[in-house]
Amino acid sequence: MMHKRIAHILLCLSLVLALTVPALAVQAPEPICEAELHIDGADAGFNGTMYFDGTTHVPFAVTVQALRPDAQVVCENGRYTATAEDFTMTAKAGESYLVVNDRYLYIPDTILTSAEGEAMVPVRILCRALGVGVEWDGKVNLNTQGAVPLKEEDRPYTDKEIDLISRVITHEAGNQSLEGKIAVGDVILHRVESKGLGFADTVSGVLYQKNQFTGATNCTPNAQSIIAAKLAADGAEVVPGAYWFNGVNGHVFSFAKRLYVIGDHAFYGRK
Repeated sequence: MMHKRIAHILLCLSLVLALTVPALAVQAPEPICEAELHIDGADAGFNGTMYFDGTTHVPFAVTVQALRPDAQVVCENGRYTATAEDFTMTAKAGESYLVVNDRYLYIPDTILTSAEGEAMVPVRILCRALGVGVEWDGKVNLNTQGAVPLKEEDRPYTDKEIDLISRVITHEAGNQSLEGKIAVGDVILHRVESKGLGFADTVSGVLYQKNQFTGATNCTPNAQSIIAAKLAADGAEVVPGAYWFNGVNGHVFSFAKRLYVIGDHAFYGRK
């Protein structure tokens, strides 16, 4: 009994890391602790549940309405849609992203479902979507002062760039998982943002570089590849440090270090 009590205490103490450490693996959505939530200094009136993956989750509908009393939230076929004058946001249990104003925010281990059937989302992702501040001091503190939801027009990459990325994703990984598709998008954007590796500093420059993605922009993107491109553009990071990829059984690049294998592809970074 004492060992069980100590184990429970240690798991509860891990809430300190819940808002700063990304999830490492998909875990069963069974609560082990509850985090007290405050909004603008006042008790929110409900608790956020921490699951085994170490992330504080909150019920989507209740939390959105607590943060934005002007929002209307409806649920149809398991998909929640919240609308207000300055945002439209959707969430559905089992999906790996939250959408606000056509900005796609990645949730690696999917949106979970509570015992009551509610969609449960990571508190930091929800707050990023709404521009709400988050702090931890033994409880979760949410600050709505000056909060502005993410805007489509402020997306880091243009619609044309996302279209090009989604075409390449479809060409290279159209039959792969969402994670595998995002990984290809990550490689493209890593190249754009790289220094000293000989890549162009624009999406089109990277994609039309000689002997890299020849003909890949000519295909018609599928729906999930478009989502993957939008997720990568908004910071989804599934292969940090990867600049190259090929078939998992293909030639091993002598100039690079294999970092990840996702589906049919191996991803490489600098040696």
